[in-house]
Amino acid sequence: MSDLSTVQKWLTSIIVRPGKLQDKINAADRTYQVDYTRLIKSSHITATDRIHVYARGYVLRLMECMRADYPALQALLGPALFDTFAQAYLSSLPSHSPSLFDLGKSFPDFIKVSQPPVADTETGHSMFDLPVELAMAERARSEVLRSKGLEQIQSAGASESFMFELLQISLRISPCLRLLKLSYPLISFIRSAESKEHAATPEKRNNFMAICRKNYAIAMYELEDWQWYFLTALSESNYTEAVGIAAENSGIKRDTLLADLMIWLPGAKQMGMVYEEGGEV
Repeated sequence: MSDLSTVQKWLTSIIVRPGKLQDKINAADRTYQVDYTRLIKSSHITATDRIHVYARGYVLRLMECMRADYPALQALLGPALFDTFAQAYLSSLPSHSPSLFDLGKSFPDFIKVSQPPVADTETGHSMFDLPVELAMAERARSEVLRSKGLEQIQSAGASESFMFELLQISLRISPCLRLLKLSYPLISFIRSAESKEHAATPEKRNNFMAICRKNYAIAMYELEDWQWYFLTALSESNYTEAVGIAAENSGIKRDTLLADLMIWLPGAKQMGMVYEEGGEV
């Protein structure tokens, strides 16, 4: 009889390895010098069927996690097609992380590379861009939920005259903010899917999306292009440089953009998108 540690490794290799069950059992037997017919007692079910219970249960649990992480994508594709993609994903990219949070990390990329070749036409691309972007948005929401946020940050002596002090303070974006440049407006569809309500498939329209967390509550916002460009630039530059980059990319004059920022940024701060540097994140 093999020792417990060997048996645990033997069974784990069968459960997590993709492929046909009998092939996985045979490979595990060779690797760990185990004879499964002697190790697993048979009664009213065979030794293979007993192993199958554990292997199947593991896959079902992972499928439950995938459905929980991507409810809107499942609503778009339908349960059967979603499960087909999820099972293929789990088979081709088996999880090697102890955290279920990492399980669906590469699912948006998998959906993208799984697309069939299409002609370079508006109709062709619109059919397949939507599920990819929906998966991206749902993964971003999961990351926002788990990322470090602003709940513990202390403002660096901010006053109520925030909008008049933009040039004197150092702004930073929230570490849990996620910014997406999309071909579809997805917010309404995602909210309807999470509420298990019917939602019409969104029509193609370029838009900019922000996902952030404030006081542990996740929120999604559709941004103007200049707002998205500013926040994206602010993640790598200071305030002054970000203003210049946003003005250039959006085609808005710098003075006009500065005026727009003075009106919009106090609200962005309240929504948890930005904070004044000086607190400990």
